[in-house]
Amino acid sequence: MNNHDPQGKTLALIAYASALLLFFHLMAFIAVLGAAVLLNYNKNQPFVSFHHRQMIGIACIAFLITAFTNILPNGWIAFLLTAGIIFMAILGFADAYKNQQTPLPYVGEQFQKWFSFIK
Repeated sequence: MNNHDPQGKTLALIAYASALLLFFHLMAFIAVLGAAVLLNYNKNQPFVSFHHRQMIGIACIAFLITAFTNILPNGWIAFLLTAGIIFMAILGFADAYKNQQTPLPYVGEQFQKWFSFIK
């Protein structure tokens, strides 16, 4: 990292990297994302909090997709939705890596409102 990186950039990147663990084991995903959120607790790092709210939103969507996968009529629909989740996590990771705070397309602004308790 260079001198212009925001404080806590690593925690933001770890939160997005935890998305990969979601498809290996749910408990590993929760542990890594939870650890990233707890390490930022009461540190007043708005950059990290922004990206944690984005990733918590992505996680909620992933949980919903997983819960309703069995009732979807076609396995390809679940695959496409899962690919969309991974794509959103990659977008967020790239955004954090570039030191930017751009909300995710379509849902990012809502994630910031819904998860405003993450500070």
